[in-house]
Amino acid sequence: MVQRFVVMTAAWLEVVAGATLLTVPGVASRLLFAAQPGSVGITFGRCAGVGILALGIACLPSKATGSRRAAVFGLLVYNVGIAILLAWAGVATTLRGVLLWPAVVLHAFIAAALLQLLPHRPS
Repeated sequence: MVQRFVVMTAAWLEVVAGATLLTVPGVASRLLFAAQPGSVGITFGRCAGVGILALGIACLPSKATGSRRAAVFGLLVYNVGIAILLAWAGVATTLRGVLLWPAVVLHAFIAAALLQLLPHRPS
């Protein structure tokens, strides 16, 4: 029950984030990095939006029975990676929008919750 809730919540957050990047990449860029993307940045933002949207859709729980390990692992890798990338941007660059550090914390929190859901394999 908890696993389904965590995976579903993380997946829907990625669907919303992906749709936002796809449709209005400039808004996401200003909120995260306090910068307006150039023409190439808008295109890359939309490409990222498609990928994040697809990740979210692929990880939405289905009514079919079976292991959700792949969805949990995919969401975990994404959330760890994006938390590190955004934290790096906040420390190593001047790109710091109002939502940058809340996004780092949110992705780290989601990653920690997902990590608890991965089944442990015996050694």
